Amino acid sequence: MNTPRPFVLQVRSSAGLYGADRVVLALNRGIPRQGARARLLSINNYRMQEQALHDTASATGQDAVLLPCRGRVDAATVSALVAQIGAAREPVVHVHDYKSAFYAWLATRRRPAPLVATLHGWVEESTSLRLYTRLELALLRRFDALVVVAEEQVGRLVRVGIPRSRIHHLANGIDCPERDEDGARILREQLGLAPSSRIFAAVARLSSEKNLPMLLRAFAPVAARHPDAVLLLVGDGPQREELQALAEQLSLGSQVRLLGCRHDMPAVYTLAHALVLPSLTEGMPLVVLEAMACEVPVIASAVGDIPRLLAHADHGRLLPPGDAAALEAALDEACTLPVRRDAAARRHVLEHHSSQTMVRAYLELYDSLRERAHARRAS
Repeated sequence: MNTPRPFVLQVRSSAGLYGADRVVLALNRGIPRQGARARLLSINNYRMQEQALHDTASATGQDAVLLPCRGRVDAATVSALVAQIGAAREPVVHVHDYKSAFYAWLATRRRPAPLVATLHGWVEESTSLRLYTRLELALLRRFDALVVVAEEQVGRLVRVGIPRSRIHHLANGIDCPERDEDGARILREQLGLAPSSRIFAAVARLSSEKNLPMLLRAFAPVAARHPDAVLLLVGDGPQREELQALAEQLSLGSQVRLLGCRHDMPAVYTLAHALVLPSLTEGMPLVVLEAMACEVPVIASAVGDIPRLLAHADHGRLLPPGDAAALEAALDEACTLPVRRDAAARRHVLEHHSSQTMVRAYLELYDSLRERAHARRAS
């Protein structure tokens, strides 16, 4: 007897629209195309006026519901999630952060359903975040399946007592962008960049784990030696003012531009001669996949699954995390090399990291969990 396809409830507490949020959107959009149902349940972020993840999903026609949440712990959130699980036929609850894991675990005590968590990466720059990570790891022992996006995450889960059989390594996928030459030309004109400019782009949330202050300090001597070098910082986050002040302190002037969040990313990638990502920690960053899809050479720290990705690129450059001298040398060298496009990188992303490939892998996991649940009930 064939098991009915699942109704996948994606649960996420979001503070913006970053890499993990875009993975959630891609899953929620792609699952119905494969014959199953999906709904995005965004937990209201009571600290923010706008709910970017929910608003984006709703604006693009996705099935999306905003769950109420008025504080750190809200019983109304649990009740709303219980109601969503109860109304779904063949539900699977898939969470994407520690807060949604907590609420989903409470809700499934009242309304049982298979539980899946994707670990997009750990950010532990403060005492409170380290505590949240420890609590999350303890809670995840009770989940039916855990998905990691980088192989190095497996060891940590095993060390805290999670059986290896419950851990699945599924790669992130994207809707592969195309190069946008016309958009890049317009953007170059808007920014007043000369045709001779050597343009680096750092696309990231402006937060401590991305290590962008080190990037500015490494770029400063490069900018002095190469007046045509320009660094674009694309994104927003809590370090924006700090980075702006540091750029001024380093007298970088117009050689550093903070562009904020952009909606023309194919044009940004096409304009850039290299993507620079000096992160201290990553899972599988979507910006690396997007840059590779646009044939942009990548200079990045050897963290998470970045080394595995750049092994399939012709012009990728890996650096030891936190090594400012190595980063400066890589930027300096990039200023002297001919402009290059990385066709091998694009081929790899198209073949192995499309959103359709990711969705199919997750659906196989959901189906296996539902089959196990049916088998338990039948026995």
